[in-house]
Amino acid sequence: MSKNMAPKGQKPKSSKEDDAPFYLRNITFYETDPDKYFENISLVKRPGFNTTGKEIALSINSYPIVQFPNKTVYQYDVLIGNGAEKRALLDKVWNSKVRKEKLGKYWIFDGNKLAWSTTKLSQDLNVVIDLDVDAGRLDSKRANAFRLVVRPTKKINLAILDEYVRGTIPLKDDAQEAFNFLDHLLRETPSRTFIPVKRSFFSEDNPKFDLGGGVFAYKGIYQAIRAVHPGRLAVNVDVSNSCFWSLYSLVGLAIGIMDLRDVQQLIHYSKPVVDPCGGHQPSKQFHLLDRLHKLRVRANYRGCPCLDKEWTVKEFLLVNAKQYKFDVKDHATGTSRTMNIYDYFKEKYNIILDYWQLPVVQMTKGKVVYPMELLAVYRAQKYPFKLNEFQTAQMIKFAVSRPSERRQAIERCKKNLRHPEDDVLKEYGLKVADSMVRTKARLLPNPEILFGGNQKFNPGTNGRWDLRGKKFYLPNSKPLKSWGIGFFKGRHPISGPQIEAFCDNFVRTYQGHGGIVETKRPVIMELPQDPAKAVYELFNAVGNKYNQRPQILILVVQDKQSFHYLRIKKSCDCRFGVPSQVLQGQQVVKGSPQYISNVLMKVNAKLGGTTARAISKYNPSLPPYTMVIGADVSHASPGSHAPSMASFTVCMDTFGGRYNAGCETNGERREIISPANIRDILGPLIREWVMNIGKGRNPQNLYYFRDGVSEGQQQHVLQREIRHIKDIFKDIAMGKEWEGKVTVVICSKRHHIRAFPEPNDRNAADKNGNPLPGTLVEKDVTNPHGYDFFLWSHIALQGTSRPVHYQVLIDEIGSSPNQLQNMIYEHCYQYMRSTTSVSLFPAVYYAHLASNRARSHENVPSSSGPQSGPGVKMNRPPQQGPRPVEAPPLLPMPEADRLGYKVWYI
Repeated sequence: MSKNMAPKGQKPKSSKEDDAPFYLRNITFYETDPDKYFENISLVKRPGFNTTGKEIALSINSYPIVQFPNKTVYQYDVLIGNGAEKRALLDKVWNSKVRKEKLGKYWIFDGNKLAWSTTKLSQDLNVVIDLDVDAGRLDSKRANAFRLVVRPTKKINLAILDEYVRGTIPLKDDAQEAFNFLDHLLRETPSRTFIPVKRSFFSEDNPKFDLGGGVFAYKGIYQAIRAVHPGRLAVNVDVSNSCFWSLYSLVGLAIGIMDLRDVQQLIHYSKPVVDPCGGHQPSKQFHLLDRLHKLRVRANYRGCPCLDKEWTVKEFLLVNAKQYKFDVKDHATGTSRTMNIYDYFKEKYNIILDYWQLPVVQMTKGKVVYPMELLAVYRAQKYPFKLNEFQTAQMIKFAVSRPSERRQAIERCKKNLRHPEDDVLKEYGLKVADSMVRTKARLLPNPEILFGGNQKFNPGTNGRWDLRGKKFYLPNSKPLKSWGIGFFKGRHPISGPQIEAFCDNFVRTYQGHGGIVETKRPVIMELPQDPAKAVYELFNAVGNKYNQRPQILILVVQDKQSFHYLRIKKSCDCRFGVPSQVLQGQQVVKGSPQYISNVLMKVNAKLGGTTARAISKYNPSLPPYTMVIGADVSHASPGSHAPSMASFTVCMDTFGGRYNAGCETNGERREIISPANIRDILGPLIREWVMNIGKGRNPQNLYYFRDGVSEGQQQHVLQREIRHIKDIFKDIAMGKEWEGKVTVVICSKRHHIRAFPEPNDRNAADKNGNPLPGTLVEKDVTNPHGYDFFLWSHIALQGTSRPVHYQVLIDEIGSSPNQLQNMIYEHCYQYMRSTTSVSLFPAVYYAHLASNRARSHENVPSSSGPQSGPGVKMNRPPQQGPRPVEAPPLLPMPEADRLGYKVWYI
């Protein structure tokens, strides 16, 4: 839509023409709902199946449904109370004795407003249920009664679901309602038997592991119903891992999350501090107790009148048990007196509080207040926060399992679901097969790897190689002259002679890989501990020595301190616009050839080179004038106020090797990339491609690879993101509509599909039992309507490998499955910082790297600490004050050396 085509009555959004690059100043973006101007775009159908490579057999963790419900199913609307009650109350009313007596067995309730049954009600059920009477509490003095109304609405049309599954009709309302019913039918019994968390089910009897900090990892069962090719339903069953609060006393839990030594230290940090105005306020550590907000606990002490009563934590008060006072009424005399909590428990229960100095806990119900030491967590509750680095490492160890172990665990999960004995499934007539589906997959042919000097290497099905005796396909674009190495001293001292020895090996190895080095002994200097000052001094020393801007700065750090790393990158990227490489001191001292070669892959890329190129048997190169774009939106961890990051990559050669990248904030947890970001990030990258690769012309073909979005957002990707990309092409062509073709592919790793070759099948499995790189699955677990496939393109270093799920939304280019699928697989061999094929198409992989790296570009003072990403620790206090409406933009990278058009993010 051009500037002169604004809808009637709708003003175009300002494009800030004075600030925009000259080639984007006429682009106009609209703040309207594009759905008003674009009909839903029909998704592409599967054009056929891949015929390259060879056929192999796999078992996949999908269990076919062998029998549909064979009875008439009725759907009902459910109203409890005024319709605004909380989920816990809805469950109590629905599970009451009165409801069960009135309606009978085998009713299914979605926990909100819908129910299903094989029983047909001739009229509405309208009944008042008193929860106190239902629980046998006849002496309750407060009203605890709620009206339950169950109203018949319709029959569920299961026949139409069968038509949808066979592909004769799309997923419209009737089919969606039937699918929704089957989903809840399958989940009904597990939801009552286990602890439900979305589509996973956990039990305190299942394996668990202490992650530290008051957190335990639990193993559970994942179960989801899917429509799959070639026209049937199946149940995806997998192992699930999640984190729960530890079943500790509240005191022990507080010590764990605050990472304290003992209860005395907890008492110390619980004391209020004096503010500048002479008042009292909580300490920074005290704020960490806010994490326990909404945690459900029980009181347990001698004579406790409510042992089975569960309370919900509202807050920790800034007073202790001797400071908190309340009125106690003497029922015999009718008089009242004021007591503190310490004296109350001592007098009434003969309990002396050992840790009365701890804060008292206010509950959400009424004015209930308890001493902290009398409370404990008695049942598993989901841990909703991001794990710290140590916990994450422990979680990975707990979750990882070899393929044979994973398969056995999945089969145990299937048995624990007890589908054949499930009375609810029997009542409705749903049967699930006991064995995994067997599918015929294909093993795609691997490409050859082309290095410098026309040297080729065939990795076969191994998926890996090394750089010994090999030159980079393209070395650095300019001779390396102006560069320097700085080192920080710390617990493990490193000396200047050690740096010099490393530098000699570094230069010699780089030259062996084809690198062009003019200055063999760069500036070497010891750096101050402050990262910003260190980068400043090294930058100036190198620039003054060689009388030109540094081409790259190398900084040697003492350990993996992520915040230190982010501050270095922030200074190099945003203050000085210079490529940088951070090395670990211990690795520098060792100076192993493999480590140096791995570092040089990154350095060579940052200096304009390319590690290697994949040579295909089916796709010699990208077609002329073909652009490849990758896009990703990464979100901050739960509980963080940091913004989401939108990033784009654009391929800057003719074979899919080098990608320029840009990134910007995209609001809070907003998945669809904003028009402004498409203009400001992607516009300059596209223009760079047009000037250098397109020779002044727009592309004829565009491949748009988008990191995973939900099915509900796929139309938004087509209607909004693709629309605004076309607007950029139109503006570059001076208002002429872009006539090129676009193919849009969604790439997702968030799924539970796993495949298992037969043991010892060397034609299909690696030495660990995982599918070989190039394994392609197009049937039995894919969508019966669309064009999707699962591709294993890498060797898993540990555990059970996970494929990437590729969904082709539109394919105007019209590539055959042989062309598109093999291209995706082959490009996974061109990832520039690895000597292995990678699991994800590089355009998206690089976009993900860029969005994570750009966290260091947030426009906040370094003293405030990292806002998100790996530098955020679990015990960082929550942000105080109101959230900003929109996140401020990232700090820009200086234009002096065009760092934004280099591979700065690797």
